[in-house]
Parts: sequence; C-alpha cells; structure tokens
Amino acid sequence: MPKLFTILFLLSLPAMATQADSLLQCSANYFGKNAGLKFNFQMLTRVATTGEEIQKSGMLITSGENKFALTMSDLQVMSDGVNLWQYNPLQKQVLIKLISDLENKLQPSEILFRYLNTKAISTKNELWKNKNVHSLNLNPSKYKDQFKAMEVWLLPTDCSPVRLHTIDNFGNDTWYSIENLTKGKFADKEFKFKAPAGVDEIDMR
Repeated sequence: MPKLFTILFLLSLPAMATQADSLLQCSANYFGKNAGLKFNFQMLTRVATTGEEIQKSGMLITSGENKFALTMSDLQVMSDGVNLWQYNPLQKQVLIKLISDLENKLQPSEILFRYLNTKAISTKNELWKNKNVHSLNLNPSKYKDQFKAMEVWLLPTDCSPVRLHTIDNFGNDTWYSIENLTKGKFADKEFKFKAPAGVDEIDMR
C-alpha cells in the first residue's frame, strides 16, 4: 500500500507543477508590460545570527524607464529616470546622483517582484486576512547568489501578489506584505524630489 501512495504522489507532481506554472504566468499577465504600480508594503526580517526582528514599512510608486518613488519613515529615494535623490530626514540631508552613474540600476519594485523571473515548483492553499490564496513554492536558481528559498502568495481572483517570502544565503528570513496594489500612469511630479526647508543638498552629479 505505501508503494501505491508513492506512485500516485509521483504521478501527481507534473499536474502540480503545471498548475503552479499557470498561476505564475497569470501573475505575469496581471502586471503586463510597462505598467505603473503603486502599493504599500510591510517588511519583517528575522536575522539568522542574532534572532533580531527588523520591521519596516512604506509606499512605492514606480513607472518605466527607472522612475520610482520609495517612501519610508527613515528614508526617501526618488528617481525621474535621469536623476536620483536619496533623502535622510533624520540627518536633514539629500544626496543627488545620476542614475547612469550607479552600478546597480535595479528598481525597488524589482526587489519585490523578481519572483516573476523564477520557476514555479508547486502550489498549495493558504489563508491570508480571511481570504484563500495560492502559495507558490519557487526555484530561486536565477538568484542563487542571493537566495536559497523563495515563495509568493497570490490572490485567486487576479493572481496579484499579497506576500513574498525569501530566505537568503545567510539564513535571514524575510516576509514582504503588499497592500493597496494599483496599476496606472503616474504624473512626472511623483518622481521629482523637492527638498524641505533647512535640508542640506549634496549634488554628486
């Protein structure tokens, strides 16, 4: 009898993988190409070496051509596609740089949505805020220099993401929660930074 269960399980694996692939493709279709995004996020990281929990939250608006506006309580980073402003409200200081001078041109949104560049292994059902969601176990081999595990939770209605889970190569465990996700076009003024009075501007362009 145990052998029969093993055989049935192995036979079910291709179907499970096909369903996971379909859900991942559905999520990619939700975003489409060149879609602007706006959402709130919360991040919880458990540091493997100390057990410390680090929590952060904020809002992100993003568009094509390296345009984005990341706002958190202790940091604000904005780019209009040419210039980048990095504002530290505690230090009352903003650094101004050229996007072209940065080695890493990865948009903040790609950090949350790089799951779309992975392969889906399997799927199961989870409960999130009283809603049934699909949990996809992913193969992070494309990011093997950074992560050893990755998972995404998708709404069944439109395959939009509500949670992303990563474990990096140092064992640090991070959950991202995504709320109020909307798509659309955003005005250029959303991606330009205007320094408050009394802020020291350091132009590094």
